[in-house]
Amino acid sequence: MSDYNPYEPPKADLKPSPEPVSQLVLLPEPRSLPLSAGITFWSASWSMVNSNLGMWVLITVLLFALQVVLGFAISQTLLWGGYLLVLMVASILSTVLTGGILIGARAVADGQPLQIEHLFAGFGRSLKPLAFLGVVSFGLSQLVEYLVKAVIGIDMDGLANGTVLPTEILSGIAPEQIALVVILYLLVIMLSWFTAPLVVLNDVPVLQAFVLSFKGCLRNPLALIVYALVLMLLLVLGAIPLMLGLLVVIPWWFASMYVSYRQIFLT
Repeated sequence: MSDYNPYEPPKADLKPSPEPVSQLVLLPEPRSLPLSAGITFWSASWSMVNSNLGMWVLITVLLFALQVVLGFAISQTLLWGGYLLVLMVASILSTVLTGGILIGARAVADGQPLQIEHLFAGFGRSLKPLAFLGVVSFGLSQLVEYLVKAVIGIDMDGLANGTVLPTEILSGIAPEQIALVVILYLLVIMLSWFTAPLVVLNDVPVLQAFVLSFKGCLRNPLALIVYALVLMLLLVLGAIPLMLGLLVVIPWWFASMYVSYRQIFLT
């Protein structure tokens, strides 16, 4: 006999639906997470990649193709001039594309499918701040290279284009000079690591994004060290099978970047 009562009033579902991640609010200050969060960033982001693996791989292939084109353009400027200009354009383009991929990662976390259009989503309303971020990031990297070359005597451009050998550089450098170089580049990484998601996902002004990014890294040193160690391991493993593993590792990296941003900066 059925328990259905046609005269019983309907019952409302009082359980609130989960809030879409796109509506999460930016914290006034980044939170501090335990060391284990460095693993959680990876484990929590894998389902985002696995559920849209084919599209992630396609986007990664397009990124690799653009990287080849940019690399060719940069190599030509070594012969014909305009090297710094092309590097700045490359910095702007990579920042805008990264912003688009992060928009895609947020969409996936919100239960939406990843689309090829997400790769170019940074060219929308966030184009100006992302382009400005690319210019400032390029300026920071050039400033550090100038300081390294002026104070320590390391020609980073020569090291990058192969005109200076690493053995030539290391043979004349004291340990404290190497430590200074590491500190300088570590500062740039801390200033820049979370800037793209802050700008494109929560409309944070560029200069404020640098400050918040630095605070976020400063408050989570152990978690981010663990995260970076896992990243290096995955990059090495991904490069072994004819670099094909990178077609999965790179998307996972982007997804983990979004998850780490969400867990540190959003509520």
